[in-house]
Formats: sequence, structure tokens, C-alpha cells
Amino acid sequence: MDFTNISKNPIMLKEENKRFAFERDKEIRGYIKLETDGDKGLMVVTVENVKFFPRGEYSYKLILTGVKKEKRHYHMVGNISLSAYGKGEGSFRINPRDLDGQGLSLRDFSTAIIAAMSMVNHREALHPVLSGELSAPGEKSARPSTPKDYSPFYNRFVLENCIGLAKEQDRFTDILPFDHDLTGATWKKVTDSKLFPIISPGSKAPIAKYGHFLFGWQDTHYFLGVPGRFFPDEQPDGGKSGFAFWQPIMGMEEKAQDGSLPVDERRKEIYGYWIAAINRFNGHIEELPHIPDNSSGRSK
Repeated sequence: MDFTNISKNPIMLKEENKRFAFERDKEIRGYIKLETDGDKGLMVVTVENVKFFPRGEYSYKLILTGVKKEKRHYHMVGNISLSAYGKGEGSFRINPRDLDGQGLSLRDFSTAIIAAMSMVNHREALHPVLSGELSAPGEKSARPSTPKDYSPFYNRFVLENCIGLAKEQDRFTDILPFDHDLTGATWKKVTDSKLFPIISPGSKAPIAKYGHFLFGWQDTHYFLGVPGRFFPDEQPDGGKSGFAFWQPIMGMEEKAQDGSLPVDERRKEIYGYWIAAINRFNGHIEELPHIPDNSSGRSK
């Protein structure tokens, strides 16, 4: 690295989760020293007052996230080594021009996160512990007058509700609702409408009518299924709350594809579920992941 051309950017990290504080009465603190020179770079992370788990129940990861072309991306940079006294650090060599090996550059990421990952429960969501605004070298940070974004509170609210359901999964009935499930999820039938974890006024009526909703999960997302037919007036909130994907229930997929019946007649007779996907990392309600482009279940 030619030290005459190095750009240096300090990144301050703010506390996100007091649960992972070594001393609860003190703030979790951290910062990142970022140095870049062309296609070479170095990120050095330092954290203080972070809870140490002697049995290795949790490990700490440096993760970068950002949005490019309306799609959110994540890149796990590496592990943070932690002492028994709550101090830790990590040093990572990077290629700022191709950070993830798939063409995403450092400028495509906007936030750096130190997250706690459970090493004993792979279904448990990541827990953001520290975060900071990631500005690429040569860029100015956002102006102080930029309006504060309060949406992370609501994302966290949704995520914690889903985590609560996952922890209580043994209370709920196992169900195989679909012949060909594009979510790849494990599903439970939940009959207590008060446990519905997101704000969706349009979901209240069908959940009350059919007496249940579905809760599912896989490695990257939680899922909610609201019963209803493939009609616009039965799609919760017109899809605006995230229920933008529909699948017919088991035993009705063949009928759903029966071209001998008029479309409206098929829709009247075929029941299914409107599905929303919740990112297990940040609580964002997102487009259903990994759906083939030719899927017929996506709402138009």
C-alpha cells in the first residue's frame, strides 16, 4: 500500500442493544478505522464494554449493509475477537472496489454493524449491538440536518415479535399447508390473533374469519401467512403491508392451474394464503426471497 495515497475514514459506532453490555450501567462503544488505497484497504474495529460469553454462546460479527438498485445487500466481513473484560478488536484486509467478490464496492454499503450471532440456536436472529454510518473515503457524512429515521424501532418491534413466536413454537400446531412451497419454510398454525406480529389492518378480518394465521421460518426469513383467496379485496392491505405473494393450499394447486375453468371461477373456489417475509437480521418486511421469475404465485 502506497502510504502517500491512503485515504483514512474514522467511523464511530453507537450502541444498539444494552442486553450485550459487559457492564449494564455503561455505554457500549466502538469505532472503525478505515484505510483505503485503490483496490487495497484495511478495516480495524475496536469495541469496549461488550458482553463476553465464556461458553461461546454468542460470537460477534462485523457486517456491512446497503441498498443498490432498490435491493438490500449484506456482507459479513469477519469476527471480532473479545477479551474476558469486554474489549475486542478485529482487523480485516478488503478490496474496496470489489468488497464481496461479486462486484459490490465499498461505496455500495452505507452502514457498519457489529452483531451478536447465536452459536447454539441457528434459528435465532442476529442481534445488532453497535452500528455506524459507513462513508466511503472522499465522501462527506450526511449533514446533521438530515431528518432522523425512526423506522428501525418498528423493524425491531416486528423482529422481536417474530422471535417471541419462534421461541414459543412448541405451543403451536405443525402444518404442511402447501404442495409446492416456494418459501422453503417450516410452518406452524397460530390460533391466537393477538400474537400476530406486524401492523396490518387488512389482516384482521381474514384472521378472525378463519380463526388462525400461519407462522413460518427458514434460515434468512420469518414468514406470515394470512388465509384468503386470490382476489384483490382479500389481499391484506392491497399488498402494501408486505402480503404480496400468494400460494394455494395443499390439494388445490392442480385446480389452480386448470385452464378449463374460467379464471374468476377458479379464484372463487381455490383457497390459499397471502404471505409476507420478514428479514431475520433486521426486521425489514421484504419481497419474498428466491422466487423463480416464472412463478405464477406472485401478485401482479
